[in-house]
This record gives sequence, C-alpha cells and structure tokens, in this order.
Amino acid sequence: MEEIKLDLKDRRILDELDKDSNIWLSKLAKKVAISPQTAEYRIKRLLSQKTIWGFFTLIDLGKLGYNLFRVHLKLKNVSEETFTSFAEELLKNYPTFWVAFVSGSFDIIADIWSTNSNEFDILFNKILERNKKIINDYEITSILEINLYEYGYFLKEKINRNKITLFRNLKNGKIDEKDKKILQVIKENSRIPFETVGAKVRLTRNAVKYRIKNLEKLGIIAGYKMMVNFIHFDRLTYKIFIKYDNSKINQETQLLSYLKDYSGILAYTKLLGIWNLDIEIEPKNAKELQKFLISLRNKFDIIKDYQFIQVIEDYGIDFFPNDL
Repeated sequence: MEEIKLDLKDRRILDELDKDSNIWLSKLAKKVAISPQTAEYRIKRLLSQKTIWGFFTLIDLGKLGYNLFRVHLKLKNVSEETFTSFAEELLKNYPTFWVAFVSGSFDIIADIWSTNSNEFDILFNKILERNKKIINDYEITSILEINLYEYGYFLKEKINRNKITLFRNLKNGKIDEKDKKILQVIKENSRIPFETVGAKVRLTRNAVKYRIKNLEKLGIIAGYKMMVNFIHFDRLTYKIFIKYDNSKINQETQLLSYLKDYSGILAYTKLLGIWNLDIEIEPKNAKELQKFLISLRNKFDIIKDYQFIQVIEDYGIDFFPNDL
C-alpha cells in the first residue's frame, strides 16, 4: 500500500469532522486556522486516498419496522476470487447493511435487513441454496441495537465521547417515494448541499431541507458520521463477542459505561442469540487488545465467555439498501 502521510492540519480537520461530520466548511476552516479553499482541498484529498471512506447519513431502519440479522459464515476452501465475489454479491444483491472479511472461527460477517424472522429465513435459505458449494457452516444472531462512538483518537485520545444509538426502538414510521430518493442520495454523502440533492430528486432546496429536518425529527435520520480507514492510523480492528452470566445482569450498565470511557472503542452492539454483546475496538496493537481484555474480565463478573476476531477488510456498509 502507498504510504499515507497525515500532518497536524489533516488530523485537526479529522478531529473536527469526527465531532460534527456536517460542519460548515467556513466554520471548519476557522477552527483549523486555514482558508475554506484549503479545507476543501484537504477533505477531497483525504477522500481520494481513502483515509475517509465517506460521510454517512445514519438512517435508522428500525423506525421503519425493519430488523437486522447477523450471519457469521464459515466457507469451504475456495479461491480468493470466489471469496471476494461472494462477499460482494452479499452486499450488492441483498438488503445488506454490512459485510466484512474476518479472521477467527468464521470468515465473513454479514448484517442483513428483513421485516421479520420468517422473511429473513426465506431470504437466507435462498443465499444458502445459491452458494451451497462454498458455505460450510454458519450461525445467526439478531441485532437489538448498535451504538456508535466518535473515534476520538486523531489528536489527543478522548474519553466521554458522544454516542449515537441505532435500531433499538422499533416503530412503524412511514416515508414516501421522495423521502426515499433523498435518503438514497445522502446515505453515503451527508455533506452534499441541499440544492444538489434537490436537482437529483426534482425538489427545491427548501423542500429538501424541510424533508431532511423532518426525517431527523422522526429519528429516521439518527445522525451523521465520518467513517475512516483504520489502517491509515496504524490501528487494528477487532470484534469481541461476549456471553453474559445472566445472574450478574445488573452489571451490564456499569460495563457499557466503562466502554464509553475507554479510548479505541468504536462501537458496541447488543445481540440476541449465542452472544449478548459485540464490542468493536481499534487498538494500536495486539498487546493493547490483550490489556483491555484482561481489564474487562477482572472488572466484570458478568462476562461468562468471550471470543474475539480480527476484521481484515470491510467490503462495504449501506444504511439504506436499494432492495428495501
């Protein structure tokens, strides 16, 4: 990989975008002490070199009555080309939220949307039938909620970071076709101007602004987040799956509070199934990960069992799949 160089101004820009990914360019430039033109140039460079994957609109499909199911897939011995083709197919041809290549007891994680468990069963059986020659084994859990934190490590490492919760409160909200078109336009670029969105969906700037503000009010847009490439910051990404001792369930609140104050925790996901909790952490090295695990075990008896895997590559994330 080509060496990526990030200077102090780049990191200051990233730090401000981490706190508010939709910050106005003029305000960002003032905070970083550069011109708006320079700020715009640097953001475009960070995007082109894939340090920033994108500025995502956090669309809460739970508010529209959807459920999210996680599938851990173990594949048979297949070529790298077949492996990649299958992962890309999962992301493109199904209502998939996230797909990643991982190391550990399975090979791929795929989070898939469905309105209910019966519909998911039908969909997943189609995936199994279509790919029976390469899928060796699998396990399925249901996602109850996802909590996303600010990265907080671009300058001085921070604790007490802001958190956005997704998919917890299921409500059967309604949106029309114009709302859907707007969400499709802004899902991977929340910084796109209202007038540009309007030109794409044939609405005025003010009409687009009103609809987006209403979607925020309804909670269908839960927030906005910059996603970055952890490799460019010399970090690794791991997922830690935790099984609770249910007799100690009263410790869960303290455990989740501890995660908020621990630098490097990117997210935690509450699960229903084999595991109760998924912690996503981006340590600088394996030693830092091990120190965190030891600290966690020593502090919380609620942890009955755990397993961790390394995320090798993200194939993509989609907060509003076209198939929905």
